Amino acid sequence: MNKFQNLFKQLIHVLSEENIKYVIIGTVAYSEYGPPRATTNINFIVSESDCYKLESVLKEHEINFIWNAYQQLIIAVKDDNDETKKYPLALSFQCAPKGLTFSQPIPKEIFCVADAPVADPEALVALWCLAVSNGYSKSYYDAQMMIKLQLADVDRCVAVIENLHESNANKVLRSILTGKAMYVDTIDMDETLIIPSDLIQTHEDIELAKAHRYQAAQERRRQLYEGMQQIK
Repeated sequence: MNKFQNLFKQLIHVLSEENIKYVIIGTVAYSEYGPPRATTNINFIVSESDCYKLESVLKEHEINFIWNAYQQLIIAVKDDNDETKKYPLALSFQCAPKGLTFSQPIPKEIFCVADAPVADPEALVALWCLAVSNGYSKSYYDAQMMIKLQLADVDRCVAVIENLHESNANKVLRSILTGKAMYVDTIDMDETLIIPSDLIQTHEDIELAKAHRYQAAQERRRQLYEGMQQIK
């Protein structure tokens, strides 16, 4: 993990030195607003004009990377730790879609780096809705959770999505708001039907649900133990 943090700090320094515009998105950004979630990847989005510049800068600093099938630039963290072999650590960069601006990133402290720019909740929802319309159905639930927890302003989400050209992201957002299942024509995968889920509204409800599950598990253990005692 120290190697992961050090690489993150190095990249932030390089991006700042080279004046490359970026914001942090994905699970790391989500965890800054909602209940924290574990991740093995830090996602960045880079302005369209800086995408190819980033590639050149990384080569200059001898930072190895690959381009994956989704046109994301991936920097893997390799070491001999058994845990990281099982759950590889990586930093990924993607080009910002046309129409998305970085006008209001929110400064956060990430891995002891002060004022790291994190995408605001409305931009995150827009990006997730766009990802769903491009075939990545799991992002539906991230966008839905942001809205259900009232972490994103819906009107501002609409405004951001309307600036994204040639996408079905607005259809995805409408399906979230209406709570209806929907099909998106561009999704080409086995699970094309996006099912809305009954999401928990508050952090307190989440903790209460955890407590209920724990109590139910304890009761089940007690019943099993009593059954074993009766057999004896």
